[in-house]
Amino acid sequence: MSELNLEEIKERLIAEREALINKLRGSDLSSIDDSETPDPVDLAVKNYSKNVAMAVSENDSRQLVLINEALERLNDDEYGLCQNCEQEINVRRLDAVPWARYCLNCQELQEKGLLDED
Repeated sequence: MSELNLEEIKERLIAEREALINKLRGSDLSSIDDSETPDPVDLAVKNYSKNVAMAVSENDSRQLVLINEALERLNDDEYGLCQNCEQEINVRRLDAVPWARYCLNCQELQEKGLLDED
């Protein structure tokens, strides 16, 4: 982990967390009004828009959790270690996804449903 600048990573994680919090505060799903919908096509478009907005909000909320977990790992001196096999996560992976929990091999297992998440 000597190649990692942990302070820089911490700053990136905090900035990303703040951006997500602001985005989640700004997304008001109630602003999509479906009380007066004269046309079934309009209703379908509004329902689709509401579903997309909810999915984006859920993804942002999940990413916020991952970022908070990464910040905890930084504080606990466990950052950069795979949460499954405890091997070091590749520096380039952490540079691209600083909240990564798993090395590439374990991430593939997780995506295939072969790895139990905590």
